[in-house]
This record gives sequence, structure tokens and C-alpha cells, in this order.
Amino acid sequence: MVSCMMRQSDEKHILGTASTEILHWSSRRDLIAVSNSSGEVFLRRLSWSKVWKLPKTGDGVKVTAIVWRPDSVVLAVGYSSGDVTLVDVESGDIVHTFNPCGEPVTALSWENSIASLNEEAENFLLPELLPQPSKVNSSKLDAGPILEGDKGLKNEELLSLLWIGLKNGLVYGYAFGLFPCCLLKLSELSGMNETIGAVRSICPNGDHSQLCILADLRAGRSEVLLMTVDTPLITYCLKELYGLGVLYRQITGLMDCLISAQKALQEAWEDALVDLESKMVRYDNNDGQSSLSVDLMELLMFGHAGIKLEKFLVTDLTDKGLKRIGQAVELSYSNMQKLLIKHIVCANYQLSHYLTQLCGLAKQEDRFSCLGLQVNLCLSACRAAGSFTAKTAELQQVIDGSIKYLKTFFRWLYVTILRLSDEPIPPELATSTQQDVRFIANFLAKDFETDGQVRLDRIGQYLRNEPLTSIASSKTRPWDMLAEACPTITNFPDSDLFQPRAERSLAQEFTHLEQQVKASFEAIPSAVGQTASLPFMTNLTLDCPSDGLDKIKITSRSINQPKDRCNLIGLTNSATPSSGFYLFEFASEKERKNLTRAAFFSFRRCDNLPPGEYKLSDMQFYNDEIMSILLLTEQNTNSIFLQLSLALLREQLAPIMSRRGPFNSSFQSDLFASSVLSQSNLRSVDVNTFIEASSFRVFNDFQATALGLSSSRKVAAIFSAAKRKVRIFDMEVEEEEDVEDEDQDIEDVSDLSQEISKDRGNQKDLSDVDMAVSP
Repeated sequence: MVSCMMRQSDEKHILGTASTEILHWSSRRDLIAVSNSSGEVFLRRLSWSKVWKLPKTGDGVKVTAIVWRPDSVVLAVGYSSGDVTLVDVESGDIVHTFNPCGEPVTALSWENSIASLNEEAENFLLPELLPQPSKVNSSKLDAGPILEGDKGLKNEELLSLLWIGLKNGLVYGYAFGLFPCCLLKLSELSGMNETIGAVRSICPNGDHSQLCILADLRAGRSEVLLMTVDTPLITYCLKELYGLGVLYRQITGLMDCLISAQKALQEAWEDALVDLESKMVRYDNNDGQSSLSVDLMELLMFGHAGIKLEKFLVTDLTDKGLKRIGQAVELSYSNMQKLLIKHIVCANYQLSHYLTQLCGLAKQEDRFSCLGLQVNLCLSACRAAGSFTAKTAELQQVIDGSIKYLKTFFRWLYVTILRLSDEPIPPELATSTQQDVRFIANFLAKDFETDGQVRLDRIGQYLRNEPLTSIASSKTRPWDMLAEACPTITNFPDSDLFQPRAERSLAQEFTHLEQQVKASFEAIPSAVGQTASLPFMTNLTLDCPSDGLDKIKITSRSINQPKDRCNLIGLTNSATPSSGFYLFEFASEKERKNLTRAAFFSFRRCDNLPPGEYKLSDMQFYNDEIMSILLLTEQNTNSIFLQLSLALLREQLAPIMSRRGPFNSSFQSDLFASSVLSQSNLRSVDVNTFIEASSFRVFNDFQATALGLSSSRKVAAIFSAAKRKVRIFDMEVEEEEDVEDEDQDIEDVSDLSQEISKDRGNQKDLSDVDMAVSP
């Protein structure tokens, strides 16, 4: 029998109005993720000290699920809004946020494949990846670039899959937590007329060939559906999915780089306008028939300024003000050129590189067509990247031309202000050529004003997601110049050519690129999901109202031992403290494929425990050998932490058969005679026979209602009934170390708490919602 040697190491009191809802230990680190009723997420150490806090995402948005990536580098958080957020554990920064389909997230599971791909590294699908370009911090351009944060999402040797269960009965699979590679529609798979509701639990096996799922069966009824879903295509195409996942991760990272760089480009452009517009929009001619550009044109042609214009230039604009504005505009133009060359061009070249690789994979139709990867869609994405490249080069030419126009315009305007102010004119600025006059005239006639607003040139139109108002001449567009220089290029098939549109802006080309990239991967989830099958399915009636199904306790574990591969799911039969729990075993090894066994374990009679009637409050798998249980007495005065041997529990399980289609009373079996599994017709086992004195721990005057376990760190956190107090226990301590008796472990610590609080009064952080109180 298992022993329950545990020693209390700490006790904490939780302040604030929000109560703790989800608690999840890391399997590899001394860290625990905790969410509360306000929608906040805290990462804490074993000592309960706060590492970082993830604020709530919106009013009324709740945290519905938390899961660690298998290497504990990334934390995935699911919300009632349907968002899934990936957080870098080291820094607390949000690495990626996505929303599968807008439905609330109800279950998360993140598992590695037990098959490593390193053995086939010499035959890998892709060449060595390029280092990603730096990512721009758009709000602080002058602070310099920030390295692109693939952060905790790289260097994975195994294919990990993040499974997301939603309220509408859909299950999504994301490779590396980023690449959508599978979509399971449970209602279609089951063949049932009624829609399957919220997915409550997802438990994948080691090679991702099978999922064990628990979901609501019908709306308005207290029934859940247990099923196994086979996904053989994922196992068969493990290497292909890994390669696509790596490419998708690089491509999406580069798209993020382009988005941030374009945002910074827009900000640099606005910086160039703000000073000049703030001055020049004040100009208002009294007659209302002319504008600033018209008056400046007359000044250029005839050398005479009207009273209004002269006052504006000398008094409002001034030579010093114009010089300052000119320097600000020149700096903004310089920043735009740096953004284009160092960030946008660099990122887009790498994007084209990876899209070309994607096209190469798509042409291996014997390996990738079954995954839904289509050559024509990948080629369209590659052409869109080329068109974006051509438009980037066009914008570079426009910026270079605009700099020439602006320098000439500002020099002329500066000389004009000096002349009107009777100030001496520097000799180097005293002369101007006829070409300068043409430049200034063209600038005033075409680019100075647009829709009543002062505009410096034509750059701004490239940054808006709308067609260009002033299309560049074909003689200055780089792609048209290349076609003119090489006439034979026009004889190539259209599929091999970039197709930039003269009337499109840079923002429009990028939007088109985004759509094409998304379309390249869009068919993969459905293609993989359509190959799934449902070998086992049965429904189970629970003793709770239909609106209480989200409160039943569910725990799952995948066992991947060489001679014992199975998934275990345990669940209580009620949303309130229940009389027992169900245990289901779904075998996944070839010899026992799709064999399902189950039993109901009751706590109604527990002669080996202290006298009293007991109810199950919480349950979790501690490891592959032990299940941990929290029990409450009927009077809710005492609690018991119980460790049960899984081997003994599994010996009591008996086979059950799959039930498909409409259930009716004509079906008969040894285990159940009615149409639906329930406690009355499923084999019931008294847990009393498994309990020995060494397998439980009694807590007097402490109502334990929730627990969090970490077998790798040998630690447990047990919450009180109101979840305002948490006790931390070291598990599996040596017997000689457990010198404190039970009464000492559970003594009242209020006096000592007050003393410690007084000593630490000056060190408390009142802004934190948690306050440590050590016994």
C-alpha cells in the first residue's frame, strides 16, 4: 500500500476580494500558476512568492483553463472570451495570442510526442533556419530594435501539440502551440442528431494517435459523453507536421515583424507631418478663394508675397521654426528609410525564402497532399510576397524622390523668409537653378495639399489600406523598369511572375499577403480532422443539475510505460462534494487497443478512517502509481488527504462496451442494463478495502476543498473551504524526518501569524493580493 508521508512546510493567507479558482503546478520547475475569479493569473514559486502577474483581459472575462508546455517554458491560458494566450514563463511577456473560433475555451492539454525526430536530422525536410531579423518597438523607435521574440517557442526537439476544447464541442490541435494542424468536430464524428456541448477534458496518448475526451452530451440534461478519437494521420505524418510547424512558426514570426515595422513606419510618417501641419493649417486667406499652395505658387512665379502670406512666413513660421521643422522632417525620412531597408525588406526576403520552401514541400504531393497542403495556394502566397517586395522598392524610390523635393522646397522657403525679414542670405543659398524651380512648382502643384490638408508628398498614400491616389509613372517603378529592360520576361507563365498592381498601396499588398499566407495553411486542420474516427463512445448520467457540469471534478493522466500504455480519466458524480468517483481506463497499446474499463468507487462506508460520513471534495492523479483524494466529513469540520494505489484501483475496473447512436433500453450487458451508464448500473467498489493507516492524513479544524499536486517536485498545495488559506506540504518525506505529530501540523497559527506580521509590517507590499504568513 502507498504511504502518505507528508510534512507541512508553509502556510499562506490570501487577501483581496478575488478567490482562487485554478491551481496548476509545473512538472519541471518550482513554479505554480494560479488564477482567480477576477481573471488574473499569477506565477508563484514554491515559497508562494510572486514571480509575475498577468492582468485580466477584460471585464467579465474569466480564466477557464491553464496548462504548461511539457518543458515548462511556456504557459497557455484559456479564457471565456475564446482567447488563448501563450506566456513566456521567464519574463511573463505574452508571446502569442489567438482565438480559434470565438467560443469560450473549456479545456486545455499540452503533450509531447514520445517519438523524437532528431534521429532523422540528416534527412530533415528543411535546411537550417535563418536567424530572424530584429523586431521594431513601434512606440519607441529611437530606442532601437528589439530582438524578435520566438522566445520560449523554439528549440523543441519533439512535436508538442496543444489541444484546445471549446464550448461548442470543437477540439483544435496546435503544433508547438502555434500551428493549427487539426480540427475535430465531435458532433459530426459521433453521428448523433444532437449537438455535443462543452468539452470538459482532453487526454492525448504519447504518440498523438488517440485522444480521450469528456464532453457535455445534451443541453439541459446532466449527461456527459466519454469517447476516444483516433487520429492516425497525425502519427503517420509526424515528421511532415513537424516540418510544417517549424515553417509556420518562422512565417508567423516574420509577419509579426512586418506588422510592427509598418506600424513604426506609419508613426515616423506622422512625426514628419505633425510640426509642419500644425503651422501651415493655420493659414487662412481672408478672401476664401485661394489656398496656401496657390499663394506659394504665386510667390514662386512672381516673387511677390501677399500681406497675409508675408505675415504667416515671417511671424508664424519664422526662419528658426522652419529650420527646426526641416530637421524633424529629415530625421523622420531617415527613420523611414532605415525601417524599410533594415526591417521590412530584410523580413520580407526571409519570408519569401520560407514561402519558397513551403512551395517545395507542397510539390511533394505523396507526403503533403493528404494534409491539405495545396501547391497553387502556396504559389499564390509566394507571388504575394514578391508583389510586396516590388511595392517596397517602389516606396523606396518615392522616398528618395521626396527627399530631393523637400530639401529644395525648404531651402527656397528659408531664403524667402530671410529675404522678407531683410536678413542676410548665405552665399551658398543665394542661387537656384531652373531645375529647382521646376521641382518646387511640381511639389506645390501635386503633392502639397490633399483634401484640404497639408501633405508633404505622396508617401502617406502607401501606408493607408486604400488605392493610391497618385500612381507613380511606369518609368520609375522598378518592376516595370525590369520588364522594359528584359522584354523576354513577359513571356514567362503568369504563375512564375510577381504581379504587383500599380494602383495598390503598400498596406493593400501586405493585406493581400496576409490573406494568401493564411489560405496556404487554412485547409490543414479540417483535412487532418476528417481522417479521425471514433472507436468508443458512451454517455454517463451524473447526479447534478445540468448547469453544474462545469463544476464537477475531472482529472486525467496519460501513462506511457513500455508494457502499459493507457489514458485514465477520473470524475466525480456531482458538482457538490460527492459520494465517490468514476474511473475510466482507455487502453492504447496494440494488444488492448480501444479496450475501455470503468468502475465507480464509493466512500459511503470507510471503516478504516476516523468515524464519520465522508464526501469527496477534490481528486487528482499524483503520478502513474497514486491517486490523491480530498475528503470532507458531512459536518465539514475535518478533512482527510488520501493516497490510493492506482494499481489496486485498476484491478477493480471491468470492461464496458461502446454505445453509438440513439440509446434505448433494449441493450443489455453484464455491467449495465439501462440505456445510460450511471452509478446504479456501473460496477461499484467500496474504497474502504484499499485504505490503510499509512495512506491518509487527517486535518482537524481545516476544511480542505481543493488541491494542487506536483509529483516531480514532491509538493502539494491544499486550499481551505473559502480558498483564503493554502498549506504547502512536502511529499514523500523520510519517516525519521516526520517528527512532528499530527496535532503539531494542524495547530492554530493565528498567534504566530500576528507576531510575524508585526515584524514584517514595514516590508509588506499592500498592492499585492497575497500576504505570506509562515507558521
